[in-house]
Amino acid sequence: MQHSPSSIPVNVPPYAVALAARAVSASKLVIYAGAGISVSAPTSLPSGAGLAKALHTQLKDVFDVLGGVEEWDLLGVADAVAQLPGGEDALRQTSARSANFRSATPGYAHRVLAHLMLEGAIDVLTTNWDSCIERSCGEEQLPTVTNEHDLADVTPPWVLKVHGCASRPGTLLVTTDHLATPPKWVQEQTHARLGSAVVVFIGIGDVAPYVRQRIVEAIDEVGSIDNLRVVSPSISTDWESSQWKSVAPDLREEDKIGVSADQFMEDLGAAYIITRIAEHRLSAGTSLAAKLDDAKNGLFKSDALTVLQWSRTVDINPRAGESVLKSSEFGKALIALGHLVGASAELKHSRVFDTSHGPVEILVATQTVPTRRLVEVAEARLHGHVSRGEPSPLFLVAGGVGPIPKPEALPQSIMGDADDADIVDGPLALVPNVRHADEVIAS
Repeated sequence: MQHSPSSIPVNVPPYAVALAARAVSASKLVIYAGAGISVSAPTSLPSGAGLAKALHTQLKDVFDVLGGVEEWDLLGVADAVAQLPGGEDALRQTSARSANFRSATPGYAHRVLAHLMLEGAIDVLTTNWDSCIERSCGEEQLPTVTNEHDLADVTPPWVLKVHGCASRPGTLLVTTDHLATPPKWVQEQTHARLGSAVVVFIGIGDVAPYVRQRIVEAIDEVGSIDNLRVVSPSISTDWESSQWKSVAPDLREEDKIGVSADQFMEDLGAAYIITRIAEHRLSAGTSLAAKLDDAKNGLFKSDALTVLQWSRTVDINPRAGESVLKSSEFGKALIALGHLVGASAELKHSRVFDTSHGPVEILVATQTVPTRRLVEVAEARLHGHVSRGEPSPLFLVAGGVGPIPKPEALPQSIMGDADDADIVDGPLALVPNVRHADEVIAS
């Protein structure tokens, strides 16, 4: 069943608050994601057993050796094919095409993971071959690391794919031997990411044989069992029969989080947003804090993913790994919004708030740029709204150096002696209504 999110609640689960506090501090928070985040709708990729069956079906008529292998046994199928001359390459190429790994629709958990990475709040390791996390970033990009060369060529944050990626079949770890002797960079990066970190396993409700060694290695790297969390709806109820009991026998009851991966990521995203906005409230005076609360109450009518996605679009030049929600410009813009429209704002489509004062769109510059750059972005977005038949919003901006430039006056007639009635109003007449947060707050 596809996840149905709710608006950001007043209270989120304590585990989410505690983990969000780590995400906004110097402490490390790592999400270790398994196949479970990609099995549910709308992604609907196969489980390990489903992948084994797909491989078995495609290869059984080509390789007689599969006649004696159970179709659900992924390692059995992989080992049988790989031991044939040229079988290893055939196995990897077929595996990469055995499911919709490169174009499956990302789910809620994928998208929250991606946006928290863009915020610099978490590191992500995954045993999955699909590209759903890195395709969940909207207009931004998240690189992936699938081999040692990527480490030198890309800049963090990145998605660390410890079992390879279907877009590069040669990187896939499929057989028992592959999994037992992973590339050295996998071991080094796992050590670097997990040492002294709090690590949350999601999408790994049970430890299947093909991921067991990575999980055991990860637990060893974490060091303290107190820094381990396992997310699965049945982690407590099925503990006695779970493989988790054998790999993490001392896991505390409070660290067994009995929700789905989607719900966990929604809770974590909401707690992160609440924590960031609370930081702005602490730095504001009493009267400004009340205005911030008004804007927050309107913003929280949306769910966590919607707010995370929106927050990345308000920055005119966001940088992956740097938080927009943390920026003072973002806090100032929210205070100005509350000052202007109270709690009437509700985030709708195309980055715009519906408010009692009409549509409002927020833009911030978290880098030092001339204020005219904010106006230029407002002009470009205004053209987009008009082309889609949407009303023109007020642009509420924060950041930038210098006053807001006055729009240049248009000539009285742009067609010389032509009849003004024959002139079709067009882009030249589109001048955005821009107000700076500083001016709104001071008014």
